[in-house]
Amino acid sequence: MAIHGAIPDLNNFTCAILAVVGALAAAAGYADTPSATPRFYEVRGAKLYTQTYGHGAPVVFLHGGMVFFDNSFAKQRDYFAAYRKVIGIDQRGHGHSPDGAWPLSYKMMADDTAAVIEQLNLGPVDVVGHSDGADLALILARDHPQLVRRLVISGANLRSGLSADEVQRRSHWTPEQVAEKVQAVADSLPPWFRTDYAKVSPDGPDHWMKLMAKCYQMWIQPIVIEPADLQRISIPVLVMAGDHDFTSIEENAEIFRALPKGQLFVVPASNHGTFTTRADLVNLAIREFLDQPDSSIPPH
Repeated sequence: MAIHGAIPDLNNFTCAILAVVGALAAAAGYADTPSATPRFYEVRGAKLYTQTYGHGAPVVFLHGGMVFFDNSFAKQRDYFAAYRKVIGIDQRGHGHSPDGAWPLSYKMMADDTAAVIEQLNLGPVDVVGHSDGADLALILARDHPQLVRRLVISGANLRSGLSADEVQRRSHWTPEQVAEKVQAVADSLPPWFRTDYAKVSPDGPDHWMKLMAKCYQMWIQPIVIEPADLQRISIPVLVMAGDHDFTSIEENAEIFRALPKGQLFVVPASNHGTFTTRADLVNLAIREFLDQPDSSIPPH
């Protein structure tokens, strides 16, 4: 998730999310507004920070890796809060949510998100996920179908690009080898990644590298979600990607084709940072998708 090509043996997924979307999100800013309602939820041994804006049918936003709601969806928050209840969740160790003595996984974060939605007691909600947030959103819809009405994903991926053998080989690395690799990823990031984290993290700025190491171990797992599992997701899903996104158009098409009620939107002249670089177009596409009747979805 650093800039593609900067660290040759990292896959596109682990390269793009951090530097590309992150650098673009930073330009958007993430200042709170007086209308925000912050709250912590106790879920499954963790405390997750949420922010709520607006009123109306709920839509939950799920951020990418090493970022958080505030600095990921600045150009969506106010737009959707004008007519929907917008709920942003900071995942474990990200943003305002404290970390703990656990490894990170998409399954864990999906189950955490389900627990927050259940505590909100809002019934099925619409979900918008970007990058890591898109991956965990697919698992959320697979494992907790009663909680998700419609789903929008952008910058998702099915696999990391590393073989099981390569992951096994890296499992035998010395602590020094792992630390060197994690440091290389961290060094490839724009400086604001760390400064933004330091401003809000309850764990303090020195915890940054510990979170980076956890995310790195999650990113290199070979499979994010099996294509066969996507066939179990029966709700409407909008699959979005920039035409120069880190995940190929072909892989996004594979995700789209496996979903029984999938729709595909390739955002022109955009990369992994579609929520910032093409915000007006993306917001319109998401709003139209969330508002359309189920009968309008054509069969594959």
